Amino acid sequence: MLVALGLVAAALWLPSVPSDVDIMDGLFVLDVTDSMNVEDAVLDGEKVSRLVWAKEFTRRVFLEMPCGAHAGLAIFSEARALILMNPVEVCRNYNDLMQMLNTIEPSMAWVRSSEVSKAIYTAIRQANEITPKPTIIFMTDGHESPPVHESLFPKFQGTPGEIPGVIVGVGGKDLLPIPKTNEQGVIDGVWDVNDVMHVDVYASSRGDMADANARKPRTEHLSSQKTSHLETLASRVGFGFTSSPQSPERLYKTMRSHAKTRSITIDYDLYAWLSGIAFLLVALIFLPYQWLGNRKN
Repeated sequence: MLVALGLVAAALWLPSVPSDVDIMDGLFVLDVTDSMNVEDAVLDGEKVSRLVWAKEFTRRVFLEMPCGAHAGLAIFSEARALILMNPVEVCRNYNDLMQMLNTIEPSMAWVRSSEVSKAIYTAIRQANEITPKPTIIFMTDGHESPPVHESLFPKFQGTPGEIPGVIVGVGGKDLLPIPKTNEQGVIDGVWDVNDVMHVDVYASSRGDMADANARKPRTEHLSSQKTSHLETLASRVGFGFTSSPQSPERLYKTMRSHAKTRSITIDYDLYAWLSGIAFLLVALIFLPYQWLGNRKN
């Protein structure tokens, strides 16, 4: 009992203990275009929409990040990323991060087009203006709409690797119908084969490519994770790439392996540890006798 009292006293009066830790700062960019509503992502053994998966993995990765690290949130629609919350310290601002994350919905997409490549380029430009510069974690299925011509890939004007990042591929390998949202952002049916472009704007205007266009599969109204396209895009900007990581811990390790970490000193409060040990000691003193008394009765 005296030991427990001593631990409680120490918990109340001992100062915080400084410790140096290496932390990373992250800007999480979530794709909110229509294809992210396809339910082919696996979360805890159940099929959920790609956006639900991205939001839940983002939440769980926040929990993996140590105190002192910073995290921000952004969404992507059309051809650009939009920052919703600049990176903030994850422990003190966890509730604020959760409130912002919970507001991310398909209705936030301002245009129905999905130009993934250009959106990643804008996210990199935005991250360059943030101090300290964060690692970008870009969660998308890679579905470009309208499609991108193989020889006219959007040019990246920056320096590959200047901003570290990881592209996280979301979704399955099978082509599935894309849910269609109305003006209020509510899912209303699916995209039809005649609702979307099946060739890029450049190819569709070339008369000498008419035969090739006619032979091209008309599958742009269906969606799967575009793994090859995302790998190519990651190499162009100097990012890492991971496809449907099995756990938030694995995703965090991938992020750490590509991030530029920085060292900071954090004051650790020992109150929780010391008071917890004191509680266990008190429990060991009283609980067995109470249990034996109940057995005799």
